[in-house]
Amino acid sequence: MPVPDHPAVPTPSAAAVDLPGPLVDAAWLRENLHRPGLVVLDATVRQKPLPTDAAAPSSPGADGTGNAAPLPTGRDDWERVRIPGSRYADLAGALASPEAGFSYAMPDSERFTAALRELGVGPDSRVVVYDDASRMWSTRVWWALREIGLHTVAVLDGGLQEWLAQGGPVASGPAADLDAADPAAPAAGWPAEQRGTLVGMSEVLDVMNGSRPDRVLVCALGEDAFHGWAPTRYTRRGHIPTSLNLPAKDRLLDSRGRFLPRPELEEAVSALPADTGTLLYCGGGISATLLGFVLVLLGRDDVTVYDGSIEEWSADPSLPMTRTPPANS
Repeated sequence: MPVPDHPAVPTPSAAAVDLPGPLVDAAWLRENLHRPGLVVLDATVRQKPLPTDAAAPSSPGADGTGNAAPLPTGRDDWERVRIPGSRYADLAGALASPEAGFSYAMPDSERFTAALRELGVGPDSRVVVYDDASRMWSTRVWWALREIGLHTVAVLDGGLQEWLAQGGPVASGPAADLDAADPAAPAAGWPAEQRGTLVGMSEVLDVMNGSRPDRVLVCALGEDAFHGWAPTRYTRRGHIPTSLNLPAKDRLLDSRGRFLPRPELEEAVSALPADTGTLLYCGGGISATLLGFVLVLLGRDDVTVYDGSIEEWSADPSLPMTRTPPANS
């Protein structure tokens, strides 16, 4: 049964709860849900479904291009059922750059921190992020917060599904009370520059062309998408030449959407070189952060994500992409 929201709005003087690490479980969150200084964000995004016919041409977005076309928001789902006190983090809207030309692009620090302030997040906040779809939306927010220097942020293991399975309370209804809450106080604590864990096309070209032998390029899409066998949301199918493939959503989570135990995660990423940096990409810079989160969880710190990923890359016909002929062709 839904319960009223009681958001704990952080202030610079509030006693902050200590996060146990970058991953928290439902029991921890339930115990600490209304502690001062803790902000809970729902990062769910609803995307347009892919066509089911593997022989179909590239699937254009709602704008008639091959670009990803997310459904307008996950906010309606958040209003229908949410963790009490949580706020909706709009990755496709307020937390994205409108000028980039591709979905979910990391905005400049001024725009991003202003949007965070409206969510009650400041440089001293403790943040837990959840979603109800494959953890990649949570890890995207986790990665973006890390990019601007906020390290006191964690992902809820298993997301909303696990919260419900463990009997966690929920709230629902219009968000008027939350929206009327005081935002985080302005602070000068945000770094002036981003950290460079989200990178652009030039860095990918350097790795692909061999100018950066200290880095390996890894695609986090599923095997069929990597090889170009599956329908796509983007302009062209396939992968960036020289890439390795490690499907993030297929290899890192259990059947309940929880992260695998550490030994199994280490086995899952064992094919990736441990003595070089890793530059990850996917379709839209989302599932790559799922793999990036796991690599950081396992102690690999030299990890970057190509923000535009295949959406940006495939839209430029001058850039190469590789497709693998099917085995029966």
